[in-house]
Amino acid sequence: MKFKDWIHDVANADWRIYIKRLSANDTGATKSHQSGIYFPRSVLSTIFPSINRNDQTNPEVFFTSVIESDNIPEQTLRAIYYNQKTRNEKRITRWKQGIDYTPLQDTEKTGAIAIFAFHQSSGDSAFMRAWVCRNLEEEDHLEERLGELDPQRSYFEYGNILFEGITHSGSLKTEKYPPEWNEHFPAGATIINYLLQKGSHAELAPDERLLKRRDHEFDLFRLVEHHHVLPLIQKGFTNVEDFVRLANSVSNRRKSRSGASLELHLETIFKEEGLTQFETQCTTESNKKPDFLFPGCSCYHDSYYPSDNLRMLAVKTTAKDRWRQILNEAHRITTPYLFTLQQGVSENQFREMQEENVKLVVPKKIHACFPESIRKDLYSLARFIRETKNLYL
Repeated sequence: MKFKDWIHDVANADWRIYIKRLSANDTGATKSHQSGIYFPRSVLSTIFPSINRNDQTNPEVFFTSVIESDNIPEQTLRAIYYNQKTRNEKRITRWKQGIDYTPLQDTEKTGAIAIFAFHQSSGDSAFMRAWVCRNLEEEDHLEERLGELDPQRSYFEYGNILFEGITHSGSLKTEKYPPEWNEHFPAGATIINYLLQKGSHAELAPDERLLKRRDHEFDLFRLVEHHHVLPLIQKGFTNVEDFVRLANSVSNRRKSRSGASLELHLETIFKEEGLTQFETQCTTESNKKPDFLFPGCSCYHDSYYPSDNLRMLAVKTTAKDRWRQILNEAHRITTPYLFTLQQGVSENQFREMQEENVKLVVPKKIHACFPESIRKDLYSLARFIRETKNLYL
């Protein structure tokens, strides 16, 4: 079955959809004690309401599952609520039972998008269909409908609502913002500058500041979008074309915002930390444009400037299958740096990066999501800033 056809099959009210990027903990790359895919308690409580009880020890329910992206044979999985004082969590177990392989427990799938479709009319779901994106084309098709799927976030919604392209993940947080935003939708840079002017999270170290500020910006974006879009939805549509036009507009705005957001946050933090010798989107060989070039374009194109003092930083929310795109962005620089929010890579993926001299820069909080053997070679954002500043003292 083709991925687009599969999405079409589950894009209706019979299916509850949960979407996430697989972390290293999910796939077993960290070799942690976690067994299988992490689902929020709220998701499992909704999908399997019968286990929401404390009058019975570890209530459980069994259901049928099939992973159609990889033609995995039908399995029987278990949803269980460990409701004892020493362990209070809800999980789905038996992912490997009765089969030799599942992409959900393949360390090389770390960072891939996984979609879980639970059939539910009333009561517990009895059947789950799953798909793990196999390539960038499938991920791009999904993100065209939802916007960029950040490793820090997930989606949970009915299929007909989720794939209309005008839904949100999670609940909205209320906050005051400039009233003119209700008249004209602010650009991403405008929202970020607003947070800077308020001094939001300025007291935090660079790694935590980036994560907090980006979450804050996303919350504001969603609030403004809610104000602009909800009245149009409530008004209704007289034809399909008008609905599709709105859905495409929402999707395109989300993609535009998410694509530039991470770079803008990094740029502001660099300046706050006194790292000011850089330029963005400089043109290098073959018309390539690295996200950040240190100390700048003119130095890069000056053949007398020492190559050892040049540094480039590429920025990608996810590294899987995308990290190779940075290898030829600046021929004079033999050690490219890559900033990512991906929650872990496999040891094999990391070994391939090392062979190409790629250095991973990851917020300190996310380091624990990587296999232990890799963590010592990861850069934090603070370390990258400190070492890069020292090049130009």
